[in-house]
Amino acid sequence: MKHIPNILSFARIPLSLFLIYLATLNKPLLFVCIYAVTALTDVLDGFLARKFRWESTFGSKLDGFADMVLVLSMLVVMLLVLKLRFKPYVIICVGTVILIRVVNLLFTKIKFKQWGTIHSFLIRYTSVPIFLLAPALVWTGSSLNVFAMIVFSANLLSFVEETLILALLEEYDMNTKSVWHAWKQNL
Repeated sequence: MKHIPNILSFARIPLSLFLIYLATLNKPLLFVCIYAVTALTDVLDGFLARKFRWESTFGSKLDGFADMVLVLSMLVVMLLVLKLRFKPYVIICVGTVILIRVVNLLFTKIKFKQWGTIHSFLIRYTSVPIFLLAPALVWTGSSLNVFAMIVFSANLLSFVEETLILALLEEYDMNTKSVWHAWKQNL
């Protein structure tokens, strides 16, 4: 039973890749249904791990990796499969978000000698619109530039917060809730 969160996290990886294929079929309802299942694995894995104390270092790393596979898969869907045309400012924002995420991963590896991500409140809450963006784009076939800009701007803010948290932490704690919590730990 304690492996259920890891199974859910692992399932998100092939499901994410399968979504790329589904986007090519031009069946938005099927895409949105499978996408909902994929998103549900992300919600349930952490919930079950915390609720039943099935948390593990491996599980948290697997969850972070599966999240990245899902996000990258959705970027492939939006840019390559749907050939959506985004305004240059949206592309710059997306590129900046990706760059900060990569820098944070490298920073974690260098400072704490391990790969990892922070699961702050802001990162969790700004991920909700990201989950809504991909199915909305597939469903409408539209770039939705304003919505995309809002989503990526919120994520930019959350990853900047992650950078600040990483800079403040003495020891790696992926469940640091905010910059305020990281700062309080240093007092």
